[in-house]
Amino acid sequence: ELTFRTNDTRSPASPKPPNHLGFGIWNLGFPRLCVLGLLLWLTPLGASVSDSTFDWRSEWVVEPGFAVFIDTEGYHLPSSIAFVPDPGPGPKDPLYFVTELRGKVKVVTNDRTVYTFAEDFFQFAPERELPAPEGQGGLAGICLEPENGYVFVTFIYQDENYVVRNNLVRFKTRPGTFDIKPSEQVEFTDVFEPYDSGLAHQIGPCQIKDGLLYVSVGDGWQPAQSQQVNSLLGKIIRMTFDGDPVPENPFYQDADRQKARNYVWAYGLRNPYSFKIVGDRFFVADNGHEIDRFLEVHGGENYLWDGHDWSIATNASFVFVPSACPTQLDFYPSGSEIFPATYEDNFFLGVAGLPRLPGPAPAGKVKGIMRLKFDFEKNELAEVPQYFLRFMGKGHQIITGLAFGPDGLYFVPMLPNAEGRSFILKIAPDVDGSYPYTLKPEMNPVALMKRYGCLGCHSLNEHGGKEAPVLDRIPLIEHIQQRLTSQAYLDLVHKLDSLETEPYLSTRQARREVLEAQGIEKVHTWIKHHIMQPKFDNPKSQMPFFGIPEEQAVIIADFLLGTHEEKTDLKSRIAALLRLPRPLRYRHMVLAFGSGLLFGLVLFVLPRMRKKMRS
Repeated sequence: ELTFRTNDTRSPASPKPPNHLGFGIWNLGFPRLCVLGLLLWLTPLGASVSDSTFDWRSEWVVEPGFAVFIDTEGYHLPSSIAFVPDPGPGPKDPLYFVTELRGKVKVVTNDRTVYTFAEDFFQFAPERELPAPEGQGGLAGICLEPENGYVFVTFIYQDENYVVRNNLVRFKTRPGTFDIKPSEQVEFTDVFEPYDSGLAHQIGPCQIKDGLLYVSVGDGWQPAQSQQVNSLLGKIIRMTFDGDPVPENPFYQDADRQKARNYVWAYGLRNPYSFKIVGDRFFVADNGHEIDRFLEVHGGENYLWDGHDWSIATNASFVFVPSACPTQLDFYPSGSEIFPATYEDNFFLGVAGLPRLPGPAPAGKVKGIMRLKFDFEKNELAEVPQYFLRFMGKGHQIITGLAFGPDGLYFVPMLPNAEGRSFILKIAPDVDGSYPYTLKPEMNPVALMKRYGCLGCHSLNEHGGKEAPVLDRIPLIEHIQQRLTSQAYLDLVHKLDSLETEPYLSTRQARREVLEAQGIEKVHTWIKHHIMQPKFDNPKSQMPFFGIPEEQAVIIADFLLGTHEEKTDLKSRIAALLRLPRPLRYRHMVLAFGSGLLFGLVLFVLPRMRKKMRS
């Protein structure tokens, strides 16, 4: 409730104007009236002004049965995470390492103290910081080799001529359990120096396998380099822990550290930023232009990236359409006990969606974590990929890292949240069922229509296909009403009611509901049942049967008939109220203020005019 207080400077004998509007509004004065007019104009009816406490969890919705927790905080642009395979028992023994984009490596101990492990080992200064595209480059990947206590970190830097190049550094620390400070630092600059890199399409994650180091490298925005084995760009490369080429590599010729083919293990990739070794098998999520791919990679093979998305789709186990922008990848194996058994053999993949846009991304561009269940015997996905976690905050966010720890799936939101806090978050089972933000069935009509491909055949507002009737409200209603009131339709329904086969047997009640309804309700009822079962009253219908639940069918029907009430934030409601375009800009607020000013002027002048008329 708003309470206005004013200092009345008139003498006690001065009469107050009549209370024409019921709450002494003239006491506010003209400036306050203008403000009041603006408030009345901008605030939706029925809205209350109250102090609300921001719940950081509201930015993250997760599958039912799980909850999101803060593990540690206090980072600046964290980019990836790696767990110590067998951490020591002491409170100050390292548990996991976190890289920060601008050049720090942090280490977190068992008691959740955060230390700076290393810093100032490369130079990279973007012209603009994230979320601007120029800020994408920096410290990227990290992997741990416990036998020698090695910490490998990948990054891009600017040389003396400001050329962007890839690099890799090896830190040495205590074998087995690691330490909070390195005792040695070795850079492999000579290996990568001959090849220019590029923002985002830079060197990526690394993995350890059988005493060798595997590193993924993007194409540096040079697709032709991806197809050349004499370049390190667009490759998975393999080397020793000292940075030397491996004689068993597919294209090895000699021990020359500046000859790229000596390192190349697989090629033809665009931006293999997601890389995970499972047993003896290698998996990559490769970023494309408009589509991405998830695929198994084999040594010596060409994965055919040549500059366009047809090549990205080649040899893929799954193609992400549209592009989901994969980041870090991890795997939940059989026999683990952190998650329920139904999540075994699932890959968990961070996806950045549309990083340049704030807030929840549109359908197909969601920021969050996906899970992909893989059948290792059939060498294919066992299920359609599903979202496990989604970002629902209003600001910019990029999920850049994830890894399974001893008690959950940890993930790395790169950008601060709405409160300016920067976390490492953990997903773990929701033991008491108290986590309030869980994934629910999609209930946005536009997203539903995109999901089910409605505009592939139909058109809406001149967008979409031309093979089926338009979905614009007026012609849609006229078309349906004409059909439902015809004698031909009544005769068809009579024939279908006599059939004892499906889907006509189980949809008799649906046809009866349509016949009994009247006016616009008749149209709504028909649309709902047609969406749920397209053949319910038309054996010739070519619309696919998706098994859409009634709740979603009603939402789509409401939307098409103009009765859907979408919940929006204050700015969106302001834009709708003033018929302004979205998103709301400052010029729109100027218009709103002008309207409020005019409204305030009317409130100020009207009582005085009425007073003069009465006197």
